[in-house]
Amino acid sequence: MNLKLLLAGCLASAGLSALAVVPLTESTFTEVIREANVVAAATKTETPAKTSALFKAPDYVRTGQASRVEMTAPDHTITRVGANTVFTFDTGERSIRLESGSILFHSPKGAGGGTIKYHGTAAAVLGTTMICTVLPDGSFKILDLESHVSVTLKTGRSITLNPGEMVIVLASGEDFEPVMEFNLSEVVPQLILVQGFSHPLLSLPLIQEAIEAQNADIAAGKVLAIFVSPQMADFGLALVIQLPDSTFPPEVLNVPDRTILLISPVKVK
Repeated sequence: MNLKLLLAGCLASAGLSALAVVPLTESTFTEVIREANVVAAATKTETPAKTSALFKAPDYVRTGQASRVEMTAPDHTITRVGANTVFTFDTGERSIRLESGSILFHSPKGAGGGTIKYHGTAAAVLGTTMICTVLPDGSFKILDLESHVSVTLKTGRSITLNPGEMVIVLASGEDFEPVMEFNLSEVVPQLILVQGFSHPLLSLPLIQEAIEAQNADIAAGKVLAIFVSPQMADFGLALVIQLPDSTFPPEVLNVPDRTILLISPVKVK
């Protein structure tokens, strides 16, 4: 059985003036690293993705091995896509259909949030940064990097994630594994979807605030123990790996500081 994870937009509070919510049906490629193609929905032909090119639904994006892209919508919603990922935007909606791979998604407050779909359950955010990834067994993992994420199963059962929490939805889509807390300050520097681009992630200051708040809670004893190792939190995601300069020329992965970034699954030790 499959599951569908929706990342749905929330409304601004009643005290704020209403903002026009624009459907998330197109974005511009703001960075393309290694291999990425746009697959035409009608003909299935593939065209290399290029920086500054506009991508529109219902076409698909397909990334290759050790590849990644960043896409920016007119409302500054950021979609960062990892290796071996296939996804598209839903026409007329603020939703992403993910078939495989991993996505970092950030929608600024007031932009209307967004939706990530993976075969059948739902979650709502506004002004939040999260990473979603399809694991090898078909389960779906969600990491909350800042603000809150509400995940609802197709059965109607729901949970809310706080910054530094993660959950795995079973491949059946009918249950969660236990919500687990991970150390943001240890995990975030290792995530290539956060660190692996030539410019900082737009929501990085918000993530840093979440890191500082979690560290303060740990120091105050409010968080007694974090049982999730960085390896467990990272499992199934792309990581930053530093290698000597001589291993590859820096232009191979377009990294200006000559740090080589490779994508590889991490096994729980």
